[in-house]
Amino acid sequence: MNKKDILNSLIQDTQESSRFIESKTAIITAIIGAILVYYLQDTENIIKYSCSFTFANYLFFILVLITTIFNVFILIKIISPIDNPKSKIPEEYREFPNLYLSKDTISIDNPNLSEFKEAFSNELNTEKAIELEYIKTSYIRNNKLSHYKILVLGIIFQILFFIIHLFIYNSELIRLTAS
Repeated sequence: MNKKDILNSLIQDTQESSRFIESKTAIITAIIGAILVYYLQDTENIIKYSCSFTFANYLFFILVLITTIFNVFILIKIISPIDNPKSKIPEEYREFPNLYLSKDTISIDNPNLSEFKEAFSNELNTEKAIELEYIKTSYIRNNKLSHYKILVLGIIFQILFFIIHLFIYNSELIRLTAS
């Protein structure tokens, strides 16, 4: 295998890792959605008995809300594309020809495909362009992975707070509906 083949293989592996992280993120999104649906389906009781709930009930409800907001924020960071990853990688790679075509470079009014064309002007430039793509996809994957680790920790706390709140809320609800 030559350098280009190796880099192409590495790029594919890195992109697969990113897609794997995003598929796991979908599972966490479903968990967050299920927690929200639980509260939405019981809105009537929450409103009806809100004045009678204890401090612990409110505390854990607020903790569930805070962790939900935090987790949704991290989800958005994982799912959203990274703007200009070339500017976030080591300096030595910034001069390599870029294969990425941004909306500015393919604009009808002012097209600038010189950097893209330069990537294919000779064998060395092509290798450098592919190497740059590998560095950028690695940066994106690492970024997604670090956010995913934070998200996993956040969802663990959210589930823990939700379960505690569930026990407190249901026991209070039983007590309030019985009286």
